[in-house]
Amino acid sequence: IDLDEEEPKSRLILPSLPKEIESEVRSNFHEMEICFNNSCYRSVLILCGKILEIALHRKYFEITGKDMLEKAPDLGIGNLTKKMKDDGIEIDPGLGNQIHLINQLRIHSVHKKSTPFEPSKEQASATILYTLDTLKKLFR
Repeated sequence: IDLDEEEPKSRLILPSLPKEIESEVRSNFHEMEICFNNSCYRSVLILCGKILEIALHRKYFEITGKDMLEKAPDLGIGNLTKKMKDDGIEIDPGLGNQIHLINQLRIHSVHKKSTPFEPSKEQASATILYTLDTLKKLFR
C-alpha cells in the first residue's frame, strides 16, 4: 500500500496476533490492501471494520472465556465494546475513540444513508493506520 504518494512505497505490517485469528485477519488485510490500491475506499473501510470485529471478539474471549460468536453471532462492534465495558473490561479512552471512529466509517460505508458517503483516500489511509494501531494495542 502506498499511503503517501510522495514517500517511497512502504509495506504495512500486521502486528503479532493470536494464532486463532491470524489467518483470518491476514486474509482480510490482504483483500483490504487490494481494495486500497484500486481506489475502492468504501471497501477498505468495511474490511477494516471486519478486522476490528474479529479482533474484539477474540479479545473478549481471551479475557472472559466466553465465545460471543457462539452466544450472540450478530453482536456488532458498538454493542461488543459496550458489553466489554459492562463486563468491566477496561479499554483505553483513546483506543475506544479509534474503535468508535472505525465503526462509524464502516456503518456509513455499509448502510444506506440519505446522503451518499464517498470516503476519500485519506480517510481510508487513516482508517488503516487506526486499525493497525488498535490491533497492536489490543494484543501487545
